[in-house]
Amino acid sequence: MDLNLLLLFAEIVETPNLSEAARRLGLSRSRVSQRLKTLESQIGAQLMRRTTRRVDLTDAGRTAYEHALRLREDAGAALAAIAGHRHSPRGHVRVSVPTGLGRLTLAPLLLDFLQAQPEITLKVTFSNRIDDLVADNIDVAVRVLAQPPETVVARELGRVAWRLCAAPELAAAFGTGGPDMLRRLPVVTPPPTGRDYAIRLSRRGVVETVLVQPRLQAEDFLFMRDTVLAGAGIGLLPDYIADAPIAAGKLLRLLPDYDVLGPGDRIFLLTTPTPHPAPAVHALVAFLREGALRRPAES
Repeated sequence: MDLNLLLLFAEIVETPNLSEAARRLGLSRSRVSQRLKTLESQIGAQLMRRTTRRVDLTDAGRTAYEHALRLREDAGAALAAIAGHRHSPRGHVRVSVPTGLGRLTLAPLLLDFLQAQPEITLKVTFSNRIDDLVADNIDVAVRVLAQPPETVVARELGRVAWRLCAAPELAAAFGTGGPDMLRRLPVVTPPPTGRDYAIRLSRRGVVETVLVQPRLQAEDFLFMRDTVLAGAGIGLLPDYIADAPIAAGKLLRLLPDYDVLGPGDRIFLLTTPTPHPAPAVHALVAFLREGALRRPAES
């Protein structure tokens, strides 16, 4: 099979008609039609079905188009990688970071990266959800997880510890009580939503689970921190959110003799499993891996 014909087929699919495809490719319409017929002959199947109003892909055409997209992406990435050896990295990188970790810890790193790489631009989105990187058009994602998905390349950047903490007045109401006190006072937790939330505590190798009914659940950890500071409930917060207000005396840590087992304990950098990442993507991944993650300043 002539792979150039497969790339030409992708261009045909992405244009409304053969005339427009010919214009974009700088060929005559008859030449484009002839090459399409040649590809169909090489494959041994019809790829497009024409009606009076539109052109539809056959099953073979959809398969051919999917492979053409991968071929085009790999070719572009290979050329960009080769060019990156001769020139400084340049290009656009789409990044997704968690809400709290992104704003408090990763934002300064991304700003440093932009200063170090003036020819690279970033598009940054804030989300705590696990993404389909390809479907969501994301090059690099950072997530706090217990275990990364098998469909991505995951590199561990650091660890996360979880805290149970409260504003001084609510901490006084908690007193020196044990885990059962969590059932008697309002609690603020991350998702998943539901009537009951399982808070897991470990001490001397023994894990204890306390089922609570959260007063508030939210994905935005900065919002959660503010509600806990306002005394709305006992917060289940990651260390990068909780430790600064704890150090400042604005929050008090509860059950310090226990290890709190939160929904994720490791920070992962996720990328798609491409053999030839673009130089700009490679540069950002290397920067985040080599630089020590900063902890948030006292707030």
